[in-house]
Amino acid sequence: MLSGTAEAQLVLDKGLRGTPTEQLATISQLSRLIEDHPVPTFVNAMLLRVADAFKDGSLPLRVAIARALSQCGSHLTLAFSVPEIFRRFLTVSHSNDPNARETVLDVLAELSPLLPESNQCHHLIRESLSTDNEGEYRATCRALKAFASLSHSFAESIVLQIGKILEEDEVSESRKVLLCSSFSTMSATAQVVEQVFEIANIILRRTISDEYFNAFLSSTTSLCIEIRYAISKQIALLLDLLNPSERDGPLPSKARRSIILKELRRLANFSNIWTEEQINIFVRSLQPGMNDRSLMDFFEATTSLSKNCPQSNLSALKGLVMSNTGYGSHVNPEVSIRFVYFASQVFCSPRAFENETPEFIESTMTAFTVVVVSTCTCGKLKRRLASKLYRAVGDLLLTYPHTQYPFALMIISAVFSAFDSPITNDNNQKERLELMCRLVDSEKLYILEIQKWACSVRSEKKRLFDAYPSEFSYLCVAVGTSIPPDFPSVFYNDCSVLKYDTARSAFRNGHWKKVAAPNLESIDLTIMPQFERNWITALRNIAESQLTELGLDELEKQQSHLISALAALKSEKTHLRFGGDLRFPIGMVSAMLSSSYAYFHMVSVMQPFLTCLSGALKPDAFFNPVMSKRFLVALTSCESSLNDALAEWSSLCRASFCADPTSFDLITLFYLRISILLVAVKVLLKKQSPDTIIQIPALRNARTCSLLQRERLEWAINKIRTLQSISTPNINIIKTLYTITEQLATTPYMLPRFFFQQFYFVDFKLSTTPQAERNETVTVMSGDTVPVRVDGAITSTHPSPIRSIIVFAEVVCPTSHTKSQILKEVVDPTDNKYFTAQFLLTFKTTCEVKFRIEFIDQISRKQWNADGGLTLPIMVREKPQPTVPEMRRGPVSIPTDPRQMVRNSMFPLPDHI
Repeated sequence: MLSGTAEAQLVLDKGLRGTPTEQLATISQLSRLIEDHPVPTFVNAMLLRVADAFKDGSLPLRVAIARALSQCGSHLTLAFSVPEIFRRFLTVSHSNDPNARETVLDVLAELSPLLPESNQCHHLIRESLSTDNEGEYRATCRALKAFASLSHSFAESIVLQIGKILEEDEVSESRKVLLCSSFSTMSATAQVVEQVFEIANIILRRTISDEYFNAFLSSTTSLCIEIRYAISKQIALLLDLLNPSERDGPLPSKARRSIILKELRRLANFSNIWTEEQINIFVRSLQPGMNDRSLMDFFEATTSLSKNCPQSNLSALKGLVMSNTGYGSHVNPEVSIRFVYFASQVFCSPRAFENETPEFIESTMTAFTVVVVSTCTCGKLKRRLASKLYRAVGDLLLTYPHTQYPFALMIISAVFSAFDSPITNDNNQKERLELMCRLVDSEKLYILEIQKWACSVRSEKKRLFDAYPSEFSYLCVAVGTSIPPDFPSVFYNDCSVLKYDTARSAFRNGHWKKVAAPNLESIDLTIMPQFERNWITALRNIAESQLTELGLDELEKQQSHLISALAALKSEKTHLRFGGDLRFPIGMVSAMLSSSYAYFHMVSVMQPFLTCLSGALKPDAFFNPVMSKRFLVALTSCESSLNDALAEWSSLCRASFCADPTSFDLITLFYLRISILLVAVKVLLKKQSPDTIIQIPALRNARTCSLLQRERLEWAINKIRTLQSISTPNINIIKTLYTITEQLATTPYMLPRFFFQQFYFVDFKLSTTPQAERNETVTVMSGDTVPVRVDGAITSTHPSPIRSIIVFAEVVCPTSHTKSQILKEVVDPTDNKYFTAQFLLTFKTTCEVKFRIEFIDQISRKQWNADGGLTLPIMVREKPQPTVPEMRRGPVSIPTDPRQMVRNSMFPLPDHI
């Protein structure tokens, strides 16, 4: 059987030898083939074959090849026969057909990362800038942008030619607009930047169209953002265009003012670069006659400027808010809501009211609250605007809680006023409910009141409750609350999807047995596919495993349910579509099961000493130190089970790189439960001091679910200090240890969002050289040292890039574990995507080489486990024994007498004798 790459090469070769239709169909699969096999040898071979087809093919085939290469992305950089690939493509550039040259330039734009310093390509681009064909000119600008972004020398040599073309009156403005885009990604040295600003001084002083003006400013702003150090200069240029410094200078038109404000809005993201003078100039540019689009750009820019800015700049922006509150009542909600959002960001800053009196804060916020209330009661808004408004309202209510600031009650009343309407889709009720969910998630002060209100809605306004099932379910089972006795456990009887949503909310907030279990039990599984059926079955067992009281019987039931859940999850681990998503649920259920075993071990050790043997441990005259020492000996055996559980949670933490911040906080806190209990045991065993500081790491995202878990851990840490005994523990100390165990064991787990939904993923595709064929092995000779190369490609949606990759090669001998070994190589990825590791392995017996990946991310510098791996089967053969030549007896040869040889040479015989 052929390997995957060999089959792919065969498919491409066969398709390119077929009919024109088959050729086009084959080329359309190029990006998929390369993405599935990101191996340098394969990518190189594919590009060579495609280059040959491009050289000899028709125009439609060339267009299809250019399009296919544009879909391959950075995988093209894996090719290594770059000069030969370029030579074959450039052969077509000598054609007299401008359409053919257009396709060549499109291809070169995609291949520019392979050979950015190609003089032939640079010369072709310079020559093609003077073409009369519009298609070729478009492709030339595209290739120019690609090569100029990578080559410093080409950028320095071409920038003056670009400036000359932009200044020529004979060149159409449509071509100039197209050419301007090359500035946006240009590889800008200090010399290039100076030349670009010189071109700007010439171009912007001329009479040009708004389209050309917009394209030029947009590209130069992108250039400054790319290189960063020229941002301040670009800000000054834009502010000068917005407010001309000359006394008689003409003010920009409304269209150009909007263009300038749009670019300043982009630069406002770098608020730390703006000076106080620039902020003041920008603030003064707010004028009554500005159109709505300009006002929207202005307030979005000021919103960005209010983040992480110096105190002086924040003061100027605060003055802008206080003197222009009228914009909060603007007739256009697009403007008024942007102003409210900007003002909330300013007032919610911790430095907004430094050195201000409480009376000043109260009066200022009360005046602003009137604007907020007016906006909240202005009627139904578009969903995008409503979400923006209630994000601002949420920021205000979290920064100024109603228990401390009376004006917050006015905002809360305005939020709840929409639910008095009998119309369920009126006044953005969904966005207001999302605001309440955020308040419940972020601040404990709001939980009880909002949960009580949500439960009352079901009995008083059932239609409203049914209109927004997800939001109301989440509020009714809010974290840290209990369901009212008269409130049904199943909120929605007629819809399985809503039952599942309710159960999911209950899992996330700790209401497993009372809410999640009955909702899942009421779902009919007979009509579900196998994967969904097993998933619901697993969730049912997880819900039933919640521990409400500590006891050996209860722990045995918990373990039985967790074992059943684990079996249901593992049965679907090989599912082609969803199997990868089960890695974390399997890991978490396994860790919960290990914790249950550890709690069971602890209780089984403590229970006899707390019951029938308690009399011998009372701190009085009948205290028996021998019995106390027996307790310590029994407690020693608990360390192993606690260490096993700790290893499970540690492994789960290291495999949770893609978890959202709140999920990772919860996983870390679950790990600390076992860690704290292990410390308590070690304190009693005199292996650790009770004064040892147990640090709980700072939360990435402080949510109420993680804050409540943290409070319980802090309580347990404080209790550990009371476990210290003079010589041997008595009954009081054992009761304290039991209380700590009980509190940690019965505190409900809150399944993180990562358990149900994964926003990010990181995938590693591995390939080895030599590569095993399907159902076959790699054959080597015994004792030979074989170089094994591992090529890998990273596919990631995580915002944090990967810094280093650790490739482990584990040689596993099935016949002898003593011959197994683990090797590792630490490599850095190129372009944050590709890596290569080399191993020199010596094989003596048949074995398997298992490759796995761990990696270190760029931001936290932590080491994480990656999913998956690759196994290379090795067949070892013995070297053939060298053949020894057989000695045979032949006729005896009498050696010649040396004296006769000398005599014959001195006196040679005559020829006739």
